[in-house]
Amino acid sequence: MRLTSRPLCATLATFALTLLPLAGAQALTAAEKPYVGGYTQGSVDTRAQLMLLDDNTFCFSFMGGSLDMLAGGHWKAEGNGVRLQEIRQNGSVFPAFGRAVAEQKESVAFDFHGQSLSDATSVVFATSGDEALPTTMRPLFKPDHNGWSSSYKLPPLPVAQVLYFYMGDVEGDDVRQPRRLRVVQYRRGDANTLRVGYNQALGSPPLNLSATLKDDVLHVDGRRFGTRKELPEKALEQIRTACIRPALVASAKRPTEEGSQEAAAAAGGKVVAKNAPLVPVKTFYLPLTAMQGAPYFPGTDK
Repeated sequence: MRLTSRPLCATLATFALTLLPLAGAQALTAAEKPYVGGYTQGSVDTRAQLMLLDDNTFCFSFMGGSLDMLAGGHWKAEGNGVRLQEIRQNGSVFPAFGRAVAEQKESVAFDFHGQSLSDATSVVFATSGDEALPTTMRPLFKPDHNGWSSSYKLPPLPVAQVLYFYMGDVEGDDVRQPRRLRVVQYRRGDANTLRVGYNQALGSPPLNLSATLKDDVLHVDGRRFGTRKELPEKALEQIRTACIRPALVASAKRPTEEGSQEAAAAAGGKVVAKNAPLVPVKTFYLPLTAMQGAPYFPGTDK
């Protein structure tokens, strides 16, 4: 699991995790034992750490710029080195929260979390009033949009036009060239006020790295990473609790946003359900040519 300091992602990070004991690991092979330890790579603005534990689990952390990341997974001997594969729990690259407002029965309001969406590439949006998937999608912002705000609200849309809504972004190939649109489909359900953002942690493929060790120096995908250091015993449980278990152990049933455990506030006839995370219907792909039309938010913030 990765965590960022973005406000929306911080909301997601508050969901409770079941910290169950990990399954018993097999003994390390002779080829794996020298790799156990911690490795650090850093500069003035960034710091990355890779911690390989003796139960064949690992934690990767990165701090730099707007991104603070934690990733956990398994590692094992492969060829002349080891292979590290990240494990992720299910989640949506475009997390969406919805609530029902009784006084707004005939329309649907969308509020986009701009600061997290600024990390996505060419975000697109569409709605549909039937089961047909969209063949075109409009961009939310101009390509050179900057000065991001936390909130971008669309004018209310008629309920009949929003049986489903769709969020997408441009997915790159192995050399980061635009390849296609990745689109996430949501069914609106009873919600008529929706807040949508972007989870940068899920926006890129899971880590799948090869590493080799020479003279206690770890090289990851052929590039020098850092020198091996022993991990203090007192740090191991913290690494497992904060990084590895959240990645490897299925989370408990997630609560909704803070305050959502209250009964529906029917009194006053206004809010009838608190904000709750929506579950995506599916993810599919469209060609880049499907991105058409003027941006929903053409202006540039000051």
